[in-house]
Amino acid sequence: MGKTRIYIKATDIASTLTIDDEDTIHKLRNVLRLKKDKLIYIFDGCGKEYVYSIQESTKNSILLIKEKLAVNSSIPENKITLAFPLEKEERVDFILQKATELGVWNFIPFTCERSIPVKPSAHKINRWCRIVIEAARQSQRLWIPEIQHARNLKDIFSLNFDLKLVGSFNGNALSKNLVKGIKDVLIAIGPVGDFSDSEYNQFKTKGFKSIKLSQNLLRTETAAVFFVGMLNHYLNES
Repeated sequence: MGKTRIYIKATDIASTLTIDDEDTIHKLRNVLRLKKDKLIYIFDGCGKEYVYSIQESTKNSILLIKEKLAVNSSIPENKITLAFPLEKEERVDFILQKATELGVWNFIPFTCERSIPVKPSAHKINRWCRIVIEAARQSQRLWIPEIQHARNLKDIFSLNFDLKLVGSFNGNALSKNLVKGIKDVLIAIGPVGDFSDSEYNQFKTKGFKSIKLSQNLLRTETAAVFFVGMLNHYLNES
């Protein structure tokens, strides 16, 4: 069986931890059937992972004792920020989950001419955060990506990065736009129906490079995941 891994905020890490969340208790006790002295790995989302052991288990709580710091990871040199349009819930869920697994550092949702015009509520953003945390836990990530506040597309144009890319069916190959020393990259993907010609012209004037992702027209969520995976490969290949 793989290691049991849960997330605890960095500010809450201590020598002893009391788990009182019903879902977590159910998973540890009833699903995984963990008993006293069994080991649990806790990551703080900020690069550290600890080993804890179960000291005591009651009906409403589980007491954990810190054994050691297992991993202390520095901030990655290469970071990808994904700007994605506000779309139907299932599309956004897929983007957040899969792009987290592939190593995105930041997410920036935005509105544009053909996206959903209403910015997400606090409840929805909290739900997105839970999706990202769970994807990080399952994929063994040590850093949890940030979901920034939703912006208008014009605000995306003005962001400063080493390299800014936008997916376009009429773009060029990614390999032609990468040079040594690139560390922080912003990629933007279009909504259902794509960006308008006017929006693509603004991307160009604001220094974005257009990248062709496929010979086929991709759905928004497919384009996002493929773009992240391809760029991650180029940035981190040996």
